[in-house]
Amino acid sequence: MAHNLNKAHLNESKPVYGVTKFSDMSPEEFKKIYLEDLQSPKWNLKENNHTPMDRIKKLKIPQKVDWRLKGIISSVKNQKSCGACWAFSSVETIESMYSKEKGTAVPNLSVQEVIDCSVNNDGCLGGDTCQALLWLQRGKPLVEQTSYPLTDKNQVCQILSSASLSVHVANYTCMHYVGDENNMLTMLATVGPLTVTVDATTWSNYVGGIIQYHCSAFNNHAVQIVGYDLTGDVPYYIVRNSWGTDFGDNGYLYIKIGENLCGIATRVSSLMVKV
Repeated sequence: MAHNLNKAHLNESKPVYGVTKFSDMSPEEFKKIYLEDLQSPKWNLKENNHTPMDRIKKLKIPQKVDWRLKGIISSVKNQKSCGACWAFSSVETIESMYSKEKGTAVPNLSVQEVIDCSVNNDGCLGGDTCQALLWLQRGKPLVEQTSYPLTDKNQVCQILSSASLSVHVANYTCMHYVGDENNMLTMLATVGPLTVTVDATTWSNYVGGIIQYHCSAFNNHAVQIVGYDLTGDVPYYIVRNSWGTDFGDNGYLYIKIGENLCGIATRVSSLMVKV
């Protein structure tokens, strides 16, 4: 019922806000629990956040891409009160790219391993997506969740002598596409899902539809972009969150393309895995 309602909201294109599981929290409480977990450096960005729509319309890419339909997106996870969005969003894209490159079912890789072991990050107290990918690219293999289960809390890093599967990051990018979302869309269409940082301050009461305004770029959260749609009056990104399936549209939300809304083009990572 809720899923159908959210689809109706999306068809209307306008964002819809209402009562959610976060509604009994004050803005300060919500921010403290869910939005103080990103430790990304500040970049000097272009003053113009807008990407001209005529530049986007000229792109020679599909008008619609949804990587969920290709079977390379794992199930929506819930970080709960663990401030490790940076780890969840990084692992999600590694899962997706492994499935895409290997042509196999999407694995369920260990977010907890990244929370516990990633250097220059602080586990559930916060971290940086690019630092996590750098650590993984330098040789640390990522194992399956069955070998290193998720607890959503800080633990001592476990050194596993063997695992049924280990995935290595071959290389990654960490860039901004502010004013250049046409290139970001090309990356999303031709390479695969992306890990990005965002400003999720106004998301606590999000129910459905396409976010088009009232969303700043003081980034404090990290998510995965799994697709886009350029066919309607309001083009949008398909964004996967890590607040459980009872958030938004079964764990997903939609953000208008072309204006760096919610800071979505500020810090963007793509990656390749070793196969």
